[in-house]
Amino acid sequence: MASQFNGSKSGGGFSFETVRLPLAALGIFGLLAGIGAWLVQGEFGLLPRILIAAGVLLLGIYVALDPEDVWSKVTGRGALYSGNTVAIAIAAVVILALFNVLGSRYQSKLDLTANKQFTLSDASVQLAQALPQPVQVTGWLTSNDSRKQDFQTLLSDYQRRSGGKLTYSFNDPEAHPADAVAAGITSTGTIVYQMGDKKQTSTGTTEQDIDTALVKLERPQKTLYFTTGHGERSLDGFGPQDYGTIKQNLTTDNFTVTPLNLVTQRAVPDDAAGVVIAGPTDPLLQEELDALQAYVQGGGKLIILIGPNSKTDLSSILQNYQVGFSGNVVVDPAKSVPQDPRVVVVDSYGTQEITQNLRDLTFFPLTTSITYPTSPPAGMTITPLAQSSSSSWGNTDPNQLQQQPSDPKGPLALAVSIDTGTSSPNSQTTPGATPTPPNPNANRIVLFGSPDLISNNSLQQVPGNSTLFENAVNWVVAEDNLINVRVPDTTPRSLVLTSSQMNLIAYSSFLFLPLAVLAAGAAVWWTRR
Repeated sequence: MASQFNGSKSGGGFSFETVRLPLAALGIFGLLAGIGAWLVQGEFGLLPRILIAAGVLLLGIYVALDPEDVWSKVTGRGALYSGNTVAIAIAAVVILALFNVLGSRYQSKLDLTANKQFTLSDASVQLAQALPQPVQVTGWLTSNDSRKQDFQTLLSDYQRRSGGKLTYSFNDPEAHPADAVAAGITSTGTIVYQMGDKKQTSTGTTEQDIDTALVKLERPQKTLYFTTGHGERSLDGFGPQDYGTIKQNLTTDNFTVTPLNLVTQRAVPDDAAGVVIAGPTDPLLQEELDALQAYVQGGGKLIILIGPNSKTDLSSILQNYQVGFSGNVVVDPAKSVPQDPRVVVVDSYGTQEITQNLRDLTFFPLTTSITYPTSPPAGMTITPLAQSSSSSWGNTDPNQLQQQPSDPKGPLALAVSIDTGTSSPNSQTTPGATPTPPNPNANRIVLFGSPDLISNNSLQQVPGNSTLFENAVNWVVAEDNLINVRVPDTTPRSLVLTSSQMNLIAYSSFLFLPLAVLAAGAAVWWTRR
């Protein structure tokens, strides 16, 4: 029986048209699958090659079965419109590619988060700019480590801010085990920071982890002694009133925090970078006062936190500076937490290195005021770091909170710094000026009127308290360049919705929006009817 080939066979037999369309569909699918596999794998491996080759072959068969039909479709009016669409799509892809190239070469970020979570903090920028020597960071991360991309972005920011002093590289310990063994790497995820012959290792990849490693490279480990034996808070406890959190923070800043019993040791150890007398409630023995007096006369550094109800008397040590703890309780109705005017809130600070970049609120719970001279002794700078408002007073009667005529009126000093290494008693810190190197033999002393300033409970609720105290520690031990190097705020911010708002979002997504599209379509149909 004769047959006529016109893309089919007569008599209801086999038709080439029945296979051409599936071949074209399979060919296009093969090409797209091959390109997708190429992008996912990151290399033009065996699977992408097979898929793309199969796609090209199937499309070739589709064309070979009826080339005239393909030609007519390519040269027809429909092809013209399709060609315009393809040309526009290609132009869009080219424009996007151009923006991508420009973006990779000229990087810029716009961080719209309230706490600038994706921007290096001022402290991190300061730390990067102050690097004394080049730092090489080596990340021993596997290729499938999900932290690698974000970590690389962070390091790139540090590299730019440091002016190229910080450089970085990555090495896969699984792909190059011999290199890992030679470098002494025993576990994946290790980050090595090296500056000259100094080396620090870490396993964290956050901004806090980088800052901590850089601080430890820049600063040799120093020992900070906390006195014990007089009712001071526990350094290892995590109760609301203990000091476990501040000890952890200081350890992160490369301090060794050690308790000091002056009764048994009889003198402040020679390796003390500073001594902290934090919250004593009982008197010190005379031999302890003598040991502290000798330490101060030798250029010692002190931080003292004494509250209203303390029986500790340090006037013999502080009298030369004409400062002292008054013992009253500061009441501030204008600047305090609701319901308790004895928890003073401070939002502005004196001009001093400790507070020059401090913008956080600080809370001084149950604080006493500190007296200081308006005209300091020659060769000293005495600065009130934090003060209560002019509406405050120092309550001297523990049985009531009403202001009495004899109560000292605000503003009252809640924190005071003393520096005996200044040439002028009226010298001030000028922003942008080159700081004068601290005199290692001069006294640096900071007084706080609230031991609860650094309690676990306070630090959990008010991060500014930790910043203020740690800035004071860095200043006291003459690490002025590390003041304000604090952990960036990454507090989660949640959007709380009412039930009506949640219903609006839910119904808008699956009901109102589709109905709006249907209504728009019906309107178009009605106008063209």
